[in-house]
Amino acid sequence: MTLPLQLNENVFEKTDVSLSYNLIRAEQVRQHELAAAASLNCGSYALMQRAGAAALQCIQAYYPLAQKILVLVGSGNNGGDGYIVASLARQQGLNVIVASADPERLVKGDALQARALWLHDEGMIFDSNEPDFNEFDLVVDALLGTGLQGVIRPPMMSIIEKINRCKVPVLSLDVPSGMHSDTGAALPLAVEAQRTVTFVAIKPGSVTGVGKHYCGQLILADLAIAKPFHAMAKSAAQLISWSTLARLSQRQNHANKGNFGRLVCFGGNQGMAGAICLTATAALRSGAGLVKVFCHEHSQALVANSQREIMLNTATGIAAIKAALDWSTCVVLGPGLGTDAWSHSIFEHVLAYLSHTAKPVIIDADGLNLLAKKWQTNQRIKLPACVLTPHPGEAARLLGLTVQEIEQDRYAASQAISARYGAVCVLKGAGTIISQATDDGACLVCADGNPGMATAGMGDVLSGVIGAMLGQGMSAVDAASYGVCLHANAGDRVASDYGQRGMIASDLFQPLRAILNYR
Repeated sequence: MTLPLQLNENVFEKTDVSLSYNLIRAEQVRQHELAAAASLNCGSYALMQRAGAAALQCIQAYYPLAQKILVLVGSGNNGGDGYIVASLARQQGLNVIVASADPERLVKGDALQARALWLHDEGMIFDSNEPDFNEFDLVVDALLGTGLQGVIRPPMMSIIEKINRCKVPVLSLDVPSGMHSDTGAALPLAVEAQRTVTFVAIKPGSVTGVGKHYCGQLILADLAIAKPFHAMAKSAAQLISWSTLARLSQRQNHANKGNFGRLVCFGGNQGMAGAICLTATAALRSGAGLVKVFCHEHSQALVANSQREIMLNTATGIAAIKAALDWSTCVVLGPGLGTDAWSHSIFEHVLAYLSHTAKPVIIDADGLNLLAKKWQTNQRIKLPACVLTPHPGEAARLLGLTVQEIEQDRYAASQAISARYGAVCVLKGAGTIISQATDDGACLVCADGNPGMATAGMGDVLSGVIGAMLGQGMSAVDAASYGVCLHANAGDRVASDYGQRGMIASDLFQPLRAILNYR
């Protein structure tokens, strides 16, 4: 039986490329995709056919040598997509086996029609326990889609475990089975796909935290309904990258160093001078006009020798802190600060100053830990134009949660930090999230970056980059967005040139400059 959908129909075509950067929660997809399709005279089963065709196009593009394919199907619409791709693949002469977690389970609606099509073409449905997954060239995961609620049951868990143990590439349809589409968390186990072709819109959980690992390479097939769908659906977040941000304006010919910010960096306790050196140098390489470091007296020689262009504040005491803050237009507080008596004194004096003299500030590292302690003792302070840059451990301390709870829903954690501290929150990690205290809870998610950046000092460099952006006059959220994407893109350039393993934080300095100047 020939499907009415021709394979040369471009189900990947986008009416407006910018729409693909909207992250849409699963409930919004379910609520609006059929109405959007209907507005273009496309019914629900035809939309399922498009999804199957999109999956086959992925197989042809990314797995051209795959001849023997195992399609694992569930009983819902995700399984229906699997039956369609199985039928289409067989039409193309591929050897396709379909296996189900429960072959006798009742299938309804469009999935039933897709199943009937496969059976009409003399296809068989095996029990998922029968085939040896390692005998195939490709496994297509069409077990569980975005409608998954609660935790998966033991029979399905055993199939997912079997998928993850096999040594065959896995292509997941829409989302990896077992992954929460809105958060990326496993429920409690998820397929670890090599690639995921996601339908209609990108789901938030696919682009941050462990969800990025489960999805592998993410491919969007909007099924040719993007324009009406995005007119109806509400975006939960926006995916950004350095390439999507507007270019920075050219500097005026008569500009001087004072036009590009005077950044003062507080940190560098005894034995921790390296962190503040990385921050200060990153700020200079990101375009800051003047950078001064206020550090422990035992760290001054190391800072002075690290980079000649760094200005060093050699005086100590409250008056010296005030003088440095008076001089500055922007502040970084925390890299290498520590948590001893010296640290507490610096932290308290800087925050006291900023509480009545509005200047943009980035708080990172030990500054975040000290801030969390203030909150725990009901010493609560909110600063204007404040950017907090926690990793998951620091985020857990800021909210009084566990790291596991933070990673279960990174979006909620980032928004909670923004709301609690009245600041822009940069929740670092795979798919760094940028949020601000707004009623709609909208977030930005960075698409750039790679695992090679999981190394000491990367956060210190990021603080310097964001500080440079703030010092050059950007708003807190813009500075965070540009800073995060610039930093991540620099890491990608290093990985492209030399590989991920062995990357160190200072490797980013030259790429930062090159990217800023569009080279």
